[in-house]
Amino acid sequence: MIRSVRHTPQQELELLCDINEMESEGEQCEVSDGDDESECGSEFNLNLESDSGSESDSEIECAGDSFQEARDGTVWAEQTAGNPRGRARESDIMRETPGPTCYAKDNITSPLSSLLCLIDTEMWGKIRKYTQAEADRNYADKFKLTADKLKAFVGLLYLRGITGGKSMNLDEHWSTDLGNPIFKQTMSLQKFRDIMRYLRFDDKNTMAARLVTDKFAMISEIFDKFVKNSIASYTPGENITVDEQLFPTKLRCPFTQYMANKPDKFGIKFWVAADVKTKYMLNAIPYLGKDDSSPAGQRLSDNIVMRLMEPFLGEGRNVTTGNFFTSLALANNLLADKTTIVGTMDKNRRELPPCTQAQSERFSTKVLRAGKVTLTIYQAKPKRNVCILSTMHQTVSTDNGAKKLPETLSHYNSTKAGVDDMDNMVRLYSVNGGKCRWPVAVFYNLLDLAVINAHVLYKQCMNVTISRRKFILELVKELCAHHKMARATGAIARKRLLPETPSPPAKRRQCQIGRCSGNKTCDICQTCKRLVCGKCSKNAPKLCSEC
Repeated sequence: MIRSVRHTPQQELELLCDINEMESEGEQCEVSDGDDESECGSEFNLNLESDSGSESDSEIECAGDSFQEARDGTVWAEQTAGNPRGRARESDIMRETPGPTCYAKDNITSPLSSLLCLIDTEMWGKIRKYTQAEADRNYADKFKLTADKLKAFVGLLYLRGITGGKSMNLDEHWSTDLGNPIFKQTMSLQKFRDIMRYLRFDDKNTMAARLVTDKFAMISEIFDKFVKNSIASYTPGENITVDEQLFPTKLRCPFTQYMANKPDKFGIKFWVAADVKTKYMLNAIPYLGKDDSSPAGQRLSDNIVMRLMEPFLGEGRNVTTGNFFTSLALANNLLADKTTIVGTMDKNRRELPPCTQAQSERFSTKVLRAGKVTLTIYQAKPKRNVCILSTMHQTVSTDNGAKKLPETLSHYNSTKAGVDDMDNMVRLYSVNGGKCRWPVAVFYNLLDLAVINAHVLYKQCMNVTISRRKFILELVKELCAHHKMARATGAIARKRLLPETPSPPAKRRQCQIGRCSGNKTCDICQTCKRLVCGKCSKNAPKLCSEC
């Protein structure tokens, strides 16, 4: 009598192979699972006939010795390349409609209103407050910064970037011969320099205590608010790219990075998530060096991707990553939150099987599977293969072209450049220019990212087609308009209070131009009618340096 024994599907498969060998020699074997009517492999056959949409390991098509074990113990099973099968998984179904949110649609009517969705009134107020406080600490009694003047200052920064003048000396922008007249019409060169000198983004009285725990404290309040507004204003599409951005600067900073593969080599690094289709900046985290607060045992790259993707998890999206970020643990963590990943991996990673080190025929594809994760090994060159990890593709097919590209690699190539394209757009019209403090460099990057996002929001909310250059020019006009009007009104009012042809004073009096060392003069500025010494004036007719 044969004793009944229960077996797993894998054990049944091994027994079937043994039975086939024994039957070829004229022997017989019976395997029972507790039912008298069952025969050899009955339980295994049941599993094969189960729903094709299930994600059990029985879906993997294996042939011969097709299992490989990685150094960390992960078992990979070779899978036959073929067309996708079964129903779409929950993690592959997009549940949100991409585009501007209701908050953005309700508020955007012009280029300026689209920028104000990202850099809101509260942020403008805080920057004005902290800048004015810094001027007061330096006894600049005549320095008065209004919100309109601050917006005009930002407008001139955008104008400098779009005219390609970031490498020009500031004096040239205000020059009658070389400069754009909008600069002189908006504010004087001295006022622009004063704002640049006192520009601050944090309360200096409490900064020292916060710098102990936050290296980014000098601008973190403003930057975090901008990122929060960017997330609240736009719903991304189904594909997101995570990568790094290096904003070029050589200023003294505790977390300046050197990256040999970047054009500018030195700068402040940001981890960025961007929408693949629109290049909208979705989320950003500055790299501040070693982070002791990160979870123990978790790789830095895994932690960064999970933090960047946190607002967008659970909605059936896919994230594309590079060698630095992609890992098996990250893929499983994202899949648990209904988010898939497609990314390249280094061949020497511990979770990859030994066959990644072997070379195959050129343009050949090998597919392996571990649980719900698919690994594609594509021989791109005679001595170089590419490893693509994916939880988006249950099976992998190849195209009919000469290179026989697998669909995982095709998808990666079409979605990998979201952050790189965004960075190239930043560099084209960047406001980056002369600066002496690293928080100003971060503020420049914030302005560059804000105008890209504002352009995307404006086009989709207003349903118009407008180039980014024209959008920025319209934005500059709106940013400068209120201050130019106030400045003109103030000049007219001052002119009415003074006689038409003021007579020179009977005796020399002190110069009335700000920042003067106290020189005495009899000359009067022809525009503002204030006393002006030779040091503070320009060529005849007599004009003060502020006019």
